[in-house]
Amino acid sequence: MTTRCGTLVALVAAGVLVRPTLMSQTRGGGASEPHTFLRTVAGFSPDDLTRLDGGDPIVRVLDTDKRQVAIVGAVRITASQARLFERYRDISSLKSSDVVLEAGRFGTPPAPGDLRDLHFENYDLETIRVCKPGNCGVRLSTANMERFAHDVNWNAPGWRLQAADLWRQLLAADGAAYMANGTLGDYRNKATPLDVAEEFNAIFESSKYFEAISPEFFSYLKRFPSITLQGAENILYWSKDDINRPVTRVTHLMLYAAPSGARRPGLIATKQIYAAHYFDAGLALTCAFDDGASGFYMLSVNRVRTRSLMGFTRSIVRSMVQRRSREAMEGILKSTKAALER
Repeated sequence: MTTRCGTLVALVAAGVLVRPTLMSQTRGGGASEPHTFLRTVAGFSPDDLTRLDGGDPIVRVLDTDKRQVAIVGAVRITASQARLFERYRDISSLKSSDVVLEAGRFGTPPAPGDLRDLHFENYDLETIRVCKPGNCGVRLSTANMERFAHDVNWNAPGWRLQAADLWRQLLAADGAAYMANGTLGDYRNKATPLDVAEEFNAIFESSKYFEAISPEFFSYLKRFPSITLQGAENILYWSKDDINRPVTRVTHLMLYAAPSGARRPGLIATKQIYAAHYFDAGLALTCAFDDGASGFYMLSVNRVRTRSLMGFTRSIVRSMVQRRSREAMEGILKSTKAALER
């Protein structure tokens, strides 16, 4: 139980680094908009908001269904929003984290060579070797499971190299299909197939109160890439994260900076479109809200969906994950504030 709890906590908390909230802003409105959101949607008290104005981070667990974990947090940062956006754009900086072992940015379009620095674990390759639909220790789509079964000579001395090369090809092809058409696959690791697009629909439904903040950004996020949004930046990157075991992930980063004098906050979204283990889907929304003085409020909401918390016996684990994720997010907000203000 402790191992699984620690794993899920690390995954939820990691989202704060490259994911988090949204809100609507009126020029010169100062703290009124973020305070309203944090009070009415997240349930923070007046005392919490006073602590926020004083520079302390505030964090709460949101109510969700059993398949989902959601954390909301905020901190006031005395620095420019531009520094926050620079921090997100620099994918190589992820490797300075204790969690991220390897990371890299995909090109346009994504290609297998973009993953040349990604090294797969023998455990995962050996697991894929015996995978069957409905019984696989790695999250794979139906089509990719079939490719591994037919395209790799599992009896050859170099089967590990073959499997690793094929996995890079499949990750790049899936990334290219997503960036071109928004295509998301399915997971056949369990008896009941899981549609990743449906998982995101559930997350979007839980996050719909953000729509009033920036309708154009939220619509773009849901309908990408079928519509365009002027000023939005898109980055697709891969990472291998040390979360109990190394986990290969692919993430879509959206940046929507607020131009000078804009009546809206700067917005950032990170969408986990693939993970080899643990999480079925994840979305983090971040808002950089002008504080009317010399900085901004960073407001963050992380939502993840997983089948790993289902069942009666998992209720205790779920409570532990929520509590520890709250503590982890508070720590990360503190470190982000310190880094940007340095």
